[in-house]
This record gives sequence, structure tokens and C-alpha cells, in this order.
Amino acid sequence: MTATMTATDFGPHAAGYLALRLPAGTWVRHEDDETRRIWIAQPCTCTLCMSATLLGVPATHYELRTRDGDVAPLVHVRYTSVVPHLHPDELFQTYPTVLPLPHSAVCLRKLLRARFPGVRFSVRTRRGWRLSVSWSGGPSDTEVATVAAPLLADYSTPGRRRARPVTVTRFGRATYGTPLVDAITLTRR
Repeated sequence: MTATMTATDFGPHAAGYLALRLPAGTWVRHEDDETRRIWIAQPCTCTLCMSATLLGVPATHYELRTRDGDVAPLVHVRYTSVVPHLHPDELFQTYPTVLPLPHSAVCLRKLLRARFPGVRFSVRTRRGWRLSVSWSGGPSDTEVATVAAPLLADYSTPGRRRARPVTVTRFGRATYGTPLVDAITLTRR
């Protein structure tokens, strides 16, 4: 089974993995909206979602609002139907230098081995800014995708869409920078 997570061309699965982690106030586009309008994502406050959250179930729906904070007609929207959108404030932020792709591969391999000890992962660089991850047995595609998704983007705050800077040691040299990955292909053998 193969799945691809992409930062530039969001598919329904990739957008779902990233949209599940959106904080309140993140700018999003709704896939069913023909006007391609920008909405503000907030946690869903319907009775079903609120009771599930109180029982400890992770939230899977959003309530979309207009930019001025008014409630939109889109309530109880599934997380897989929204795509995160670049916030204008991010255009003027400064970031550390971009990590070369081999360093990003080392970072991802290290994260996967720490999260799933005993599972052997193969992380390879591909043409462009792409990585491919393959493994046999062990975790599902979704579990691996939750570890790999932060290399595509970081949604810890509403206005930030780039990955967090990391320090990677490769061949004895430490390099500090922001991982830049356009797509991660996941293949479970």
C-alpha cells in the first residue's frame, strides 16, 4: 500500500493528516466551496463533538468562520475537507536556512526510529524535494504519516505553515535549518 503526503498539491489524505492538527484560528479553504473563499477554522461546538471531546476522543470536525469572526453556514465540517492556507503574516517572517534534502531524510529517519523502535525504515531522497519512506510490518500508514507530516509543515500556531527548524548531525557535522520537503511517499511492504 502506498500513500503520498504533499505540501504543495494537497490530496485528500495528506490534507487530512495535516488538517487534523490545526489550531484554532488557522486559515483554511473548504474543498466543496466553489468560491474558493478563505475561512477561519475553529473547533466544532456542536453537541456531538463537544460530548466526544469531553470523553477524550480527538476532535475530527471544525466550525468555519469568516475573517471578521462571524459564524459561517459551514458547521460540523470534517477535517479531511479543509486545506490549510498560507497566512499573509508568514510572507514576512524570517526563517533559518533550508536544510539540504539528505539532511531532511536523516531527520525523518531519526524521528521514525525514535517513535517506532525495532521497525526498520528506509528513507530515500527522490527527484525534487521529495522523500520516500518504506518499511515492513509495524505501524500503519496513518501512524507513520503523523510523524512525517511535521516535515511538510508545522501548524502549532495559526500563522505558521513551515516546518520547525531542527539540528541534524550527518557525518559528524551538525547543521541547523528548516526541513523543506514537497512530498513524502509512504510504502508499507
